[in-house]
Amino acid sequence: MGNPNFLRKPLWIATGVVAGLAALPALAADIKVDVTGSNIKRVEGEGALPVQTMTREDIERTGSTSVGELLQYITANSPGGFAGTSTIGSTTFGLATANLRGLGGGRTLVLLNGRRMTQFSGETLANGSAVDVNAIPFGAIERIEILKDGASAVYGTDAIAGVVNFILRQDYQGAEASVYYGQSTRTGGADNTAVKAAAGFGDLARDRYNVFVSLNWQDQKPLYARDRDFANTSIIPAAGLDGTSGNTFPGTISTGGSRTPGYPNCAPSVVDEYSFPGSPRCRYDPQVVAQLIPQLTVSSAFASARYQIAPDWQAFLTAAFSESKNHSIIQPVPLSDQFDTPAVNPIFPQYPTNFILLPPSSPYYPHAAAIANGVDGQPLNIRYRAVENGNRDMTDTAEQSQIVAGIKGNFKGWDINSAFVWGQNKTKEHTNDGFPLLSKILPLLNSGRVNLFGPNTPAIVQEVKATNYVGDTYNNKTSSTGIDFKASSEIWQLPAGGLALAAGAEARRDNFAQTPSLAILQGDVAGYGGDAQVVDKSRSVWAAFVEFNVPITKTIEGNVAVRYDHYSDFGGTTNPKVSLRWQPTKEILVRGSYGTGFLAPSLFQMHAANTQGVTPSGVSDPLRCPVTKDGNDCLTQFTVVNGGNPTLKPENSEQINFGAVWEPVKGLSIGVDVFKINLSGTIVAGIGSDFILDHLDQYGNLVTRGPVQPQFPNLPGPIRVIDQRNINLGNAHILGADFDVSYALPPTPVGRFRIGVAGTYFDRYDISNPDKTYNGTVSNPGNSPATANAAGFTPRYKQYATLTWDYGMWSATLGNLYQSSYIDFNPGDDGNPRQVGTMSLWDLQATYKGIRNVTLTLGAKNLLDTNPPLTNQRITFQSGYDPSYYDARARFAYGSIAYAFK
Repeated sequence: MGNPNFLRKPLWIATGVVAGLAALPALAADIKVDVTGSNIKRVEGEGALPVQTMTREDIERTGSTSVGELLQYITANSPGGFAGTSTIGSTTFGLATANLRGLGGGRTLVLLNGRRMTQFSGETLANGSAVDVNAIPFGAIERIEILKDGASAVYGTDAIAGVVNFILRQDYQGAEASVYYGQSTRTGGADNTAVKAAAGFGDLARDRYNVFVSLNWQDQKPLYARDRDFANTSIIPAAGLDGTSGNTFPGTISTGGSRTPGYPNCAPSVVDEYSFPGSPRCRYDPQVVAQLIPQLTVSSAFASARYQIAPDWQAFLTAAFSESKNHSIIQPVPLSDQFDTPAVNPIFPQYPTNFILLPPSSPYYPHAAAIANGVDGQPLNIRYRAVENGNRDMTDTAEQSQIVAGIKGNFKGWDINSAFVWGQNKTKEHTNDGFPLLSKILPLLNSGRVNLFGPNTPAIVQEVKATNYVGDTYNNKTSSTGIDFKASSEIWQLPAGGLALAAGAEARRDNFAQTPSLAILQGDVAGYGGDAQVVDKSRSVWAAFVEFNVPITKTIEGNVAVRYDHYSDFGGTTNPKVSLRWQPTKEILVRGSYGTGFLAPSLFQMHAANTQGVTPSGVSDPLRCPVTKDGNDCLTQFTVVNGGNPTLKPENSEQINFGAVWEPVKGLSIGVDVFKINLSGTIVAGIGSDFILDHLDQYGNLVTRGPVQPQFPNLPGPIRVIDQRNINLGNAHILGADFDVSYALPPTPVGRFRIGVAGTYFDRYDISNPDKTYNGTVSNPGNSPATANAAGFTPRYKQYATLTWDYGMWSATLGNLYQSSYIDFNPGDDGNPRQVGTMSLWDLQATYKGIRNVTLTLGAKNLLDTNPPLTNQRITFQSGYDPSYYDARARFAYGSIAYAFK
């Protein structure tokens, strides 16, 4: 854990708090409960902050089997984020994050039973200190509380966008088990099987103890792009999209011009006529082999033990563990002069490593093509797709662990809660196939013994395959160790009620370690890029906070909180929070709040190794391509550098919320909350390559070019590297509103009906560039839809509506998930902005409980089998649709059976 001295200061503070609290008068209070967003217990009901609660029943009615899937139904949770990583050759280790307000996983604080979880240790450049929500034991969730307002003064400075608090089951007695199975009704299957079991014993009141255990297992089969007509090609003229690559198999000759011997026999590459009218070429389409959904297996367990030491004191111990294995497959690696590496070519030392030069002595030297280009007798530069090495095949394993041991009770009228918290996240990436070692594959390809334009003999193929690296590439680990203490009580009786106080302190030490394999350290694995280094960094954080709840009048209640956090690498920050609650009548509640936040860059964002990757396929240099028409400049892939930036500065935020809840008649509730968020110094994982190249006047400093070429003296040199490391981009201004309506209709002869509608609308979502101009993801409010850009995608409007019917042993829910249209990531075929259509998906679920202790459920997600709206996004290897908000399984039918042992 390092130097334990980091705990001393908060321990001194905690000791002083205990002594001070014991000296204050304690007053009797009604039974109260913890509410997300405050350290002061209160009688259940609407508070001064907007908190959405999803009960266990609500969760089950969505048909979700993981937290990542469930978050799609929370309208305040956006599908996109500030930026996605452009790293190619590595994956996200199956990461799924909460993304309130579209601000990314690093700005949404995820809690487990009110305490923070350890951040994910994998490739999280875009998410900072994000938590993998799929590591939460899904079957153990009792409810989810979503605080849709900043809570830096309460939980920590990083709760800028809000808080998602997963509250797990406790004090349960009995046993239950369920089996779930689902399958797409289209080809490809994408079967999903889930098994859950839980058991609890012991009554706290009678036995003075309770033990609860929950076990969960889920297996998601893969789905391939070839099985979906909306994603089986990356040449989509209707969207102005060509995501193909000039690194092909059969190989493409770039010396003297682009030509593939044997054209039009391009297989397994494709003939591209769209981008090369009148002069079609062989191009490689990644959709031929890419997965839309990987093979994913998740196992998790949660256990809790509680012991009633005395009537007012309880000791508790909880342990959570999860393991996910994410098996993904993408297209073979490209090998060509378009991807720089720091080493030298073993055959031709004057060229970089990735050059493949076919010598004239090779029996496969295409003399006819060389003569046609006037280069016969010269070594030919080949752009090559390593198809015979196999598809890139990886297994990513992520393990999350957390142990909390603590005590809670009442001391002279004060509610005390203190715990030791330890958490760890470990990720490992293992290559199974398709990643050749450059030190082995390049000498072989340069030897002339390999046919770069067609099939080879089994002996040569075996020799090619033998160059693959099979083994671990990265072993990463994050850990957090800390203690916390808080106490709360009413300390004085005012004319309008009791003045309540909460105070406390906490401290933790965070560690991040990234350990590449020797081959990665040497930059020798094709498809990973660069020579990554070992990283081992840590920081200490301690904090103290105080909160007052003040009854001003019988109808007005105020809350004031302030928190001081100190980071060992960034110093201290103080953040206040003020909220007001006014309830003039029983039917009306008006509320508002103001607070600030401070987000220190994560250890990963600062210190992750700088590695090379490539842009998505089909990228062009806007300055050179129109003139040179060369494959080095047109519809190609450029080298990018990704990674940490130790010069990053913290972000600062300001949040304002104002809203009201109205219950005009029994059973009907209408709520509206307006929110405003201002961010400065926003940290992003680089700027998207498309966006940089479309705005070279602003971002030209992020593009490194080679020397000016004699044949094009009036043009800048060819692009060598695009810098996509983490940067502080600028500011963000967000303005929007949440609303929700729920109505429980009076009983009817045919059952009871409930209607629920929740929505989020953005009036403004402006993200600044370094030059202080703005490119909004929501632009021209009232006149145009939302806009997607390098900062990700956030819909102007998102809504989830449900109609629920209950009749005896039967119940059913019809749900609709809707999001508005938006302006696409890139212009259309005519060069003008194109619009991505709206999306409206219907779900239906029915449940029967007429068999003793048995619950039967049947349902369908995307009941009408609706296709996604067409988009030309190229951030992922998935073309034609956006996987951040659409489930490629399309219509998905499922059923489950649950049995309760009573």
